[in-house]
Amino acid sequence: MPYTATISISVLPDRLYKITGPAGVDAYYSNKKVLGAGANPYFIANDTTSLIVESAGALSGNVQVVELLRSYYDAYDGQGGTWAYQQGIDRWVTHFSFRPEWISQVGNRLVTFKAGKPYVHNSATTNRFYGVDYDSVIAFSHSEAGNFTKVYNAMSVEGDTPDLVHVRTEKPNVQSSDLRSADFAINEGVRYGAILRDRLSPNTSGSYEDKLVRGDKVRGEVALFQAVFTQPLVSKVLKFFNISFTLSRGHSNTPQNSE
Repeated sequence: MPYTATISISVLPDRLYKITGPAGVDAYYSNKKVLGAGANPYFIANDTTSLIVESAGALSGNVQVVELLRSYYDAYDGQGGTWAYQQGIDRWVTHFSFRPEWISQVGNRLVTFKAGKPYVHNSATTNRFYGVDYDSVIAFSHSEAGNFTKVYNAMSVEGDTPDLVHVRTEKPNVQSSDLRSADFAINEGVRYGAILRDRLSPNTSGSYEDKLVRGDKVRGEVALFQAVFTQPLVSKVLKFFNISFTLSRGHSNTPQNSE
């Protein structure tokens, strides 16, 4: 017998989610197919809190919806978004988490519309858009010393300590590592933290947490860093990120530092 059901899910608007389920199951969120043949299993939530699940037969297995840490390394995610252009330097400088339906200017005020309601943007509450609080996130890439393969050793932060720093390399291998706020030590007002090892390392066994200690060192031509501050309503100070690295053996053993 065909199976069809509407399931209530707990999602926050504008957050990124991934859906997984057994073979032969299709799922639709906000009239868009998000699970099954040809579907993109990642979706950005809106005000809809229901999921339609369909199967040709009895449902065998679980359908799971998991919130993901949004990546700011690549600004294009296949969805509409909000970008900021700075005159004078004539370039696009950043993009924002909030996704309005329309943007307009009324006098000297920026007004956006969400779910048919107008919102005036001001600085009264930091990082709150349409009733949802967003983390502060800064993402950047490190490419000093050209395309030489570099071993990433440590980083320091001149400013407030991030709650999470994610480090990723993609060439010559995909590697991933994390630092939490507790991994930073404060010395004369500067936060220092050793870059932990590859949690995807194939050369050691154990959990992701085990591999952060025993895995391969993080190395690559370019490293991507994403710092997250998880107190969205508290203003943060950040001046510099300083990255310490060494050219991989075969290139040079001379330590290098960059800001």
